[in-house]
Amino acid sequence: MERKQRAGKFIKRVRSDYVFRTFAISAFSFFVTAAFTAYNLFLGLAYKAAWNVSVAAYYAVLAGLRAYIVLSERQFVKKGLTAGQKEEERKNLFFVQSIMLFLLDFALIAPIILMALRKKEINYSVIPAIATAAYTVFKTVIAIRNFIKAGKYSNLSVKILKNISFIDAFVSVLSLQYILIVTFDDGTNGNMPVLGAVTSVAIWSFLVIISVLSVVRAVRIRHGERESSQLEI
Repeated sequence: MERKQRAGKFIKRVRSDYVFRTFAISAFSFFVTAAFTAYNLFLGLAYKAAWNVSVAAYYAVLAGLRAYIVLSERQFVKKGLTAGQKEEERKNLFFVQSIMLFLLDFALIAPIILMALRKKEINYSVIPAIATAAYTVFKTVIAIRNFIKAGKYSNLSVKILKNISFIDAFVSVLSLQYILIVTFDDGTNGNMPVLGAVTSVAIWSFLVIISVLSVVRAVRIRHGERESSQLEI
């Protein structure tokens, strides 16, 4: 009975509290990402697949970053910090988190190069490829919506978690692009491989810009400057 009450309170809070929901989903995403890390690392070591090793490195950074943010927030609660004290702690935390976004950008370099060189094995038929495309579109739309919505909240950790989800969604777009090229164009004819490489670099550059803007905003916040709407991320 007590467990049901706790579960009921948890579900009710998840539905009504956006900030709490963000941390709850991020905690769940950590375990999913950790599983992807272990799975790709196993495949990479077992089959000596550079692609899987590079993806495992990316997922490891992603999981570590999410865990760092969620655990930091939990420490704020355990210490019994006031709202004002939490806000001051988050300013420093936001700066560290923003710097760590560059680790994600760096971890993407190897997978992008391997995709450009067509070193990733793809055995998708048409139906799985289309299903992957539908899921990626859904994931990207949700990430963009949450990315924009996070700007309405003052909690800096929420903003950085939404930034991470936003980046992860666009990484899925990179992977989907490669899947579609190989599945429908065989990845060998015409200019599609070249176009894929160009768009991959363009998306990666966009993600780097997101990281730069995040650091700029973090510096402004640490110095107590008034935020500019042009830097709202």
